[in-house]
Amino acid sequence: MATTTTTTGKPLSAEQVFDSIGPAYEDAFADLKPQLASIDWLLSQLQTHKPAKILDIGCGTGRPVCSRLADAGHDVLGIDVSGTMIEDAKKKVPNARFWKLDVTEYHPEKESFDAVTVYFSMIASVTQDQIRQNIKSIFTWLGSGGYFVFATVPLAGNNSEINWLGRDVVVSSLGAEEAVNCIRKAGFDVLFREETEFKPRAKEAGICGGERVWTEPHLFVYARKP
Repeated sequence: MATTTTTTGKPLSAEQVFDSIGPAYEDAFADLKPQLASIDWLLSQLQTHKPAKILDIGCGTGRPVCSRLADAGHDVLGIDVSGTMIEDAKKKVPNARFWKLDVTEYHPEKESFDAVTVYFSMIASVTQDQIRQNIKSIFTWLGSGGYFVFATVPLAGNNSEINWLGRDVVVSSLGAEEAVNCIRKAGFDVLFREETEFKPRAKEAGICGGERVWTEPHLFVYARKP
């Protein structure tokens, strides 16, 4: 995991981190072009699947992912550990459904969805093994031909304590190659991958001081269940 200022006290849970950041997260990560491109791609794949059933794991405020998918006529469910985010999402995206729920506690029937999206939500308060298991579970939740869009910060580390946007938190992630291989091992066909960088506008959003903001490497993967 990246070298940052390490924790100064007891690390916060993912729920506490995102409750404390709240809707300002949307401003800090607005106009993330690879994310917007991935939504465009998914919408293009689902043109003949209306309304497709879509799950967004770690939906945050519901924008831009759930809002764009729901506005296109799809049946969208967003889940998030943060009650603050969920309440904001319900107000901003009334044409989607939102549940306060940790993905590790979610057990839908097999082949329940046509698409699942994960944008940076399998990092805080999880282990590498949980990331691998979550991806395996997602494979079973998708029907044949279902799509999976996955984005993460591909810095290998397991239960690393860091300071992220002024919050002490324990994080885990897989390196880029390992993440892609994990998706393949779960059974997916990997259709596309892209590695980029992004510096959150957290200072401008009022989340933390500029000294707490660092440029993040990002990995985006598009995959499909055979």
